[in-house]
Amino acid sequence: MSRPRASSSLSTLGAVVVVAGLTGAAHAQAWDDATARTIGTTAQWTSKVELADLDGDGHVDLLFANGGNYATAGTPEPQRLFHNTGDFAGPGLAFTEITDDVLGAAAVRLSRVIEARDLDGDGDVDLFIGGAHGTASALFRNDGAAGWVDVSSQLPAGALSLGDAEAGDVDGDGDLDLVLADWGGPPQQVDGGQTRLWLNDGDGTFTDATAARLPVDLVGMSWDLELVDVDDDADLDVLVSCKLCDGGRLYVNDGTGTFTDDSAARLPQHANNYEYEAMDVDGDGDLDLVTINDGPQLRETILINDGTGHFADDTAARLPGAENRAQSDDNVAVFLDADADGDADVLIGSLSDADRLWVNDGTGHFTTDATVMTLASPGTLGFAVADLDGDGRLDVVEGQGEVASPDHVLLANAAIAIDTAPPVIAVVRPAAPGALEVIARVHDHKSPSAAHDWREVALAVTHAGGSAERVALTWRGEYEWAGTLPDDPDLAYQVCATDAAGNDACGDVYTLAGPAPDAGPDAGGGGDAASTDDGGCGCGAAGPGGAAPLALLVLLALAPWRQRRPRMAARAG
Repeated sequence: MSRPRASSSLSTLGAVVVVAGLTGAAHAQAWDDATARTIGTTAQWTSKVELADLDGDGHVDLLFANGGNYATAGTPEPQRLFHNTGDFAGPGLAFTEITDDVLGAAAVRLSRVIEARDLDGDGDVDLFIGGAHGTASALFRNDGAAGWVDVSSQLPAGALSLGDAEAGDVDGDGDLDLVLADWGGPPQQVDGGQTRLWLNDGDGTFTDATAARLPVDLVGMSWDLELVDVDDDADLDVLVSCKLCDGGRLYVNDGTGTFTDDSAARLPQHANNYEYEAMDVDGDGDLDLVTINDGPQLRETILINDGTGHFADDTAARLPGAENRAQSDDNVAVFLDADADGDADVLIGSLSDADRLWVNDGTGHFTTDATVMTLASPGTLGFAVADLDGDGRLDVVEGQGEVASPDHVLLANAAIAIDTAPPVIAVVRPAAPGALEVIARVHDHKSPSAAHDWREVALAVTHAGGSAERVALTWRGEYEWAGTLPDDPDLAYQVCATDAAGNDACGDVYTLAGPAPDAGPDAGGGGDAASTDDGGCGCGAAGPGGAAPLALLVLLALAPWRQRRPRMAARAG
C-alpha cells in the first residue's frame, strides 16, 4: 500500500506523535472529554449514534437514538439532535440542540437506530428513525431552507421491533432501499423476527418486499445489520448479527435484490454475536469482518475473506491471547485510522469494561491499547467517529445506555494523528460497451462511510481529443459508489476521491475494454496522495503511483482499443 505525502509540517508532526504513542507500552488519554462544552449533560437511554451534516454547512452534526429498555419496552424518550456551530473556542456550547426544530413532538418515541441518508435523491440528508419494541418507524424529509417534513406515511404501515437499519441500493435501480433487523415478538427473545426489506421507489416512498425477496428466517435479537458486498460482484449482501442464535446470518444478493441464506457455507458461526463490521484489514482488497461479544467467553472474532465471500476465523493469529479480552460484554466496534499509517484500526465500545483501541500493524494483526480512552463510560452502546472540530483528527461520540450515564463527546488531542493518509480506491465493476455504469469501492479506513467524509468522489474522464470532464459518483451502500460514463467509446477514466481532510487518491486508468496499459502498480487498490493545497483531487492530471498523465494514457490505450472494439461489442451482444 502506498504511503501519503504529508501536506504540511504540522501533518507530519501529528503522525509522528501518534505513532510513537500508539505503538508504545501505554500513554495518556488520546481523546479528551469535551461533553460539558459541546452538548452538555444528556440523560436518555441511548442505543446508536449517527453523525451527519444535516444542513450542508460543512460541520458534522450529532444524532442520538433513544428509548428504553433492553429486552422489553421502557419509557419513550426524545431522540436528541445537535447542530454543530463550528465554534469550539468560544464560551458557549459548540453544539445547539435542534431536536424540536427537526422532529417536533414526534421526537419522543422508542428507537434504537437513526439512519441519516439521502433517501429521496435530492442531494441532502433525510432521516429514518426505526421503531423499537413494537412501535412505528418514522421518516423525515429534508426540504432544505423550507425545513423538515414528517413523511412517515411513505413507509409501510405496521409496528416493528427494530434493532438496526441500513440504507443501500440492493436492487441496482439507483436509489437507497432500507434493510431492517426486526426482533419480532412479543416475546422477542423466544420467537425472533424476520429481516425486512423495504424498496424505495426513487422519491423516498417505500414498499415492503420482504416476502418475495428475503429468506423466511427468524433471527433472535439482532443488534446490528450491515450491507456488505462480500463477494465483490458489485451488489450488496446482508449480514445480520444474532444474540439468541447459534450464529449470524449472511444473505447473498443475486444482483436484483433477491437474497439467499448462505450462512452455513460462508460464515463461521458464533452464538451471542452482536455486530459485523466490515473493512479490508489485511490490505488484500476484499472486505474482512470484525465481530464482537461472541460465544460463552464474550470474545471478539476476526474473519478473513478469501476473496469470494467465504470467511475463515483467524482470530487466534491476529488477536492472540490476552489481546482478546474475555467477558467484557462489548457492544459496538468502528474502524478508523488513528495513527494515519494507511490501515484500519478498531475502536471497541464496552458495556462493562473500558472502551479500547486495537492498533493494526498493517497486515491485519492487532494489539490492544486500553489507555487511550480512560473516561469512565460503563454503558457504551453506540460509537461514531468524525472530525467534529476541523483539526484534521477523528473525534469520537459515545452513546450510553442501560446505565445512568450521559452521552459523551470526545475530541482528539495530539496523540491522534492528523489525517494524511489517502483514500483507498478499487473498481468493483468497470464499464463495458453498452454498460457504462462504473461501481467502485472507496474507503478512508473508517466505518461507516458517510457523505461528510468526502469532499469529492468522481470519475475523471478523458476523451480521445484530450478534453476532460468529471462525473460525480453517488454512494450506494457500504463503501461502494456508482456513476455512469458519457457515451463515448474512445474515452479513458479513473476513479478519484478527496477525503474530508483534503487527501487525494485516484485508482487505475480504464478504457471500456478494461485497465489501460501502464495503469500503475496499485491495481485494485489505491493511489498516492496528491497535494491538498487546492482542496480538490488533482489526480486527473497524474496517474496512480506517479504514472503518466491520464491524457497520455488514453492515447496509449485507444490504439489497441480501436482494434478490440468490434470483437468486444459482438461478445457483449
